[in-house]
Amino acid sequence: MATLTLRKVPDECVAVLKQAAQDNNRSMESEVRSVLEEYTAQYITHHVVSNADLVQEMWRLLDGDGLDEDEELVPPRNTYDVEPRPIDFGDDDDRP
Repeated sequence: MATLTLRKVPDECVAVLKQAAQDNNRSMESEVRSVLEEYTAQYITHHVVSNADLVQEMWRLLDGDGLDEDEELVPPRNTYDVEPRPIDFGDDDDRP
């Protein structure tokens, strides 16, 4: 793990971090680590989604596992979006 040293952090930022750490029952170091982890996770997620084809990225992450080539990621739309879906009560022959 790396160690970061920050200089010239504005007093207002330090005060907010201290308050956030106290509110979350953490040390200020733990609070700063949490803020950095959350920011980097959001940055990476935004970067992946906005700069890559989502389906291709999913294939990369799945490493080829998942859907077969003949399967569709999203099933085709049907008329159930505008009409009621039929209900199957079973055949009369299935009743005892």
